[in-house]
Amino acid sequence: MPCVLFLLLLIGWSGFLVATVGAFPDRVASHFGWGGHADAWMTREGYLTWMLAFGVVFPAIVTAMVALLPRAYPGLAFVNLPNRDYWFAPERRADSLAYLGRHACWLGCLIVLMVGGVHALILRAHEATPPMLPLVPFVSLLVGFLFGVGAWILLLYRRFHRPL
Repeated sequence: MPCVLFLLLLIGWSGFLVATVGAFPDRVASHFGWGGHADAWMTREGYLTWMLAFGVVFPAIVTAMVALLPRAYPGLAFVNLPNRDYWFAPERRADSLAYLGRHACWLGCLIVLMVGGVHALILRAHEATPPMLPLVPFVSLLVGFLFGVGAWILLLYRRFHRPL
């Protein structure tokens, strides 16, 4: 289920971006300083390319690294989990890898939602002249993302903390 949701979010994010990028002027404010004022700009096409890469390629790479690398390299020397030898013993390996795959997809969902939220706020920023990022929603989005990643780490730790 989480992997299907991840794929749907990737598709939805891409559609949302392509459908809304035309609302931007030719020169898009792409970075904002502490006060919410725009301090870096790029072309609309450059913004589209950057956000597709950051909202599709980056979460796909992160998800693949967590989900697929432990499968591809059975030595698992680089997998840093508590009680790794226990959880990846032959009789538990398939279940542990399946859990990592599902859990990786949840992380991918968090990243896509964060990037989509940032894009929505940049759209909103361009409603003002000059563009001004709404800071309270941005900080709320960031805190929510950090809370989600923290919960993701906690769940991973709880799953692999100690042998059953």
